[in-house]
Order: sequence, then structure tokens, then C-alpha cells
Amino acid sequence: MKLLISMNEVEYDTYIKDKTERYALTLEENTFEMISETAFVRAEKAIKGYLPNGFNTENHEFYNILENEKVVGYVWIKIVKENKSAFLYEIYLKEEFRSKGIGKKVMTELESLLAVRKIAFFKLHVFGNNEHALNLYNNLGFQVAGINMYKEIDK
Repeated sequence: MKLLISMNEVEYDTYIKDKTERYALTLEENTFEMISETAFVRAEKAIKGYLPNGFNTENHEFYNILENEKVVGYVWIKIVKENKSAFLYEIYLKEEFRSKGIGKKVMTELESLLAVRKIAFFKLHVFGNNEHALNLYNNLGFQVAGINMYKEIDK
């Protein structure tokens, strides 16, 4: 059963507002610097940087994740055919739909979509404190390409 349905521009607008708020929370939890800008402003700037033309930014694709005809999450992916690579900016499932195998099914569907398009490399970033996602990606055969580390210095 197909889980991924392409977003239209109206759905994208709703998604980006939600994404910006969620990304701001993630930045608050995972930024280890003293920065004067709020996390929300940084999230807005980052997303606008990735998507200068919004929904119509070249190579970026957006999908709704459907379960029983209900939107339960989102996928944002960038595909660069010349490099035979794809980067997963986000797979997001609403809280009540997590730990039900949906994420694994979505990732498998994405891999099939990429294989048909002759994409050789599927890349992503995951924050170190996201153990659930780390387990999913490890179980799906993703390998670590690099590790960012930090240490808070006693004042």
C-alpha cells in the first residue's frame, strides 16, 4: 500500500509553518552556542535558505504520509540526479502514529522510489539524542558518515 502522496502548494504552506515551529524546538534542544537570535528566527532563516523558491525550489520534493486516508506525517527530500544522491531533510510522524512500523514502511517506499530513479546514495542527518530515529536508520542499513560532538565547559 502506498503511503506517500505528493503535496500540493496549499498543503506545503501548512507543512512549512508546522516544520518551522518544530525545527525551532529542535534547535533550542540541540544548539550548543550562545546565540542572540531566537530559535524560531534561526529556523525560518535556515528553511528559507534551503528553499529559496519555497514549494518550487528545484530538486526538493514534499510528501504527505497517509495511513487509512489520513495525513499522519510528512517527508521532505532533495534529489540531485547528477550526483545520484538524495538527502532526507525530514521524515516526521505525528506522535500518536510513532512506533507502529509506519516510519520503516515510509523509508522502504522512499528507497524504492529512489531506486527507480537510479539514485545510488540516500543521505540524512539525525541528532544524537534522537535514539528512536537512530535505531530505525541503523536497522535500515544506514551507516555513520560523521559525528558532531560537544562538551559543555564548567563556568
